[in-house]
Amino acid sequence: MADYETVTLEREIACSPERLFHLMTNRTSRQKWIAPDDSSQVIIETFDCRAGGREETRCGSAEAPEFNTVGLFHVVSPELLCLTETLIVQGETMSVSLCSQEISGRSGGSRLRVTLQVTSLAGPELFEEYGAGWSAALDKLSLLASSTGTA
Repeated sequence: MADYETVTLEREIACSPERLFHLMTNRTSRQKWIAPDDSSQVIIETFDCRAGGREETRCGSAEAPEFNTVGLFHVVSPELLCLTETLIVQGETMSVSLCSQEISGRSGGSRLRVTLQVTSLAGPELFEEYGAGWSAALDKLSLLASSTGTA
């Protein structure tokens, strides 16, 4: 039996919408912020960020990333990045989600709204992990976006 939940996260980010879009859609930049913490790792193995493109990752603990994700990009525009993502653990599908990431300009920067519509095949406890992981990754994205270095 499946469980369903929608998780919405928002951040005010101190950079232009153009820079934020670049950080979200550039493989090298994405690799810097997508893992939620230093004890985790996300290895982007395939990355084609365009409508119809695909992203494949290995993720999990920094020592032994054992999960896989397969993402399919449906909309890639400066205002909206929309993809479906499947989480696979040891060959078994754990969840499927629709990830919509809306970027808008604000005074002094950007606003990012991420809506995750998650179908969990592993029980409702997966929702807390989804929210916590994405929240931490968005915090890292905010720090990277507001830094003066290039990414």
